Amino acid sequence: MGTGTGIFLSELSNSYPKATLHGFDISGDLFPPVENLPSNVTLSLMDIKETPPLEACNRYDIIHVRLISAAMNPEDWEPVVYNLQKLLKPGGALQWEECNFAQGRHYRGKAGCTISAAKSVGDAMRYGLKEKFAYGWSTLPEIMRSAGLIDVEEDIVSSDRVVETRESLSTNGMVAVFQWAKNVSARGMLGSIPAHDLTGFEEQAFKDIKSGCYVRFDIHIILGFKSK
Repeated sequence: MGTGTGIFLSELSNSYPKATLHGFDISGDLFPPVENLPSNVTLSLMDIKETPPLEACNRYDIIHVRLISAAMNPEDWEPVVYNLQKLLKPGGALQWEECNFAQGRHYRGKAGCTISAAKSVGDAMRYGLKEKFAYGWSTLPEIMRSAGLIDVEEDIVSSDRVVETRESLSTNGMVAVFQWAKNVSARGMLGSIPAHDLTGFEEQAFKDIKSGCYVRFDIHIILGFKSK
């Protein structure tokens, strides 16, 4: 759910070539051409904030959701979890990954590295989305239990725990940050970075990461099961 480009499912298909893998998103703008997808991957439209269609209910062994907090309002979390559990077969699992971006900070990874642009735009996103980032990662276990899911467990890991992946994770995160920055700038939202400044900020932010700057935040993975 929230499949975006479908890259997660495409990579998953390498490990599970016989599995039937369905990806859903509210928009198909990022979907690749069908011919570029593995034969066992199908991407479709679904707004999980709405009641799912009957043909999708009680159908899936496992549902994986990740990183949709920026699209969620505080009142959305509970109905979305209820809708997701409707899609599961009895005994099926819901796995949800969210990040506490509210605590996200950029750090110097070594002497002499630069940090100012990455820190500035990261701070701007954290402030601009602080209300959305305050929910989800902290409330999901309780909401999943209230929706009737059982054996709910939560695991928390730090984004910077593996030194070798700090650069790639920080780079991917910065791509998302600038997508947000460009959207709010185009809308002229209060506190947004002016469009004419974004290009320079973007170039320098990625140079910061190349120089050793990296981001740190907690990643929350919550798992629950539908009763048999």
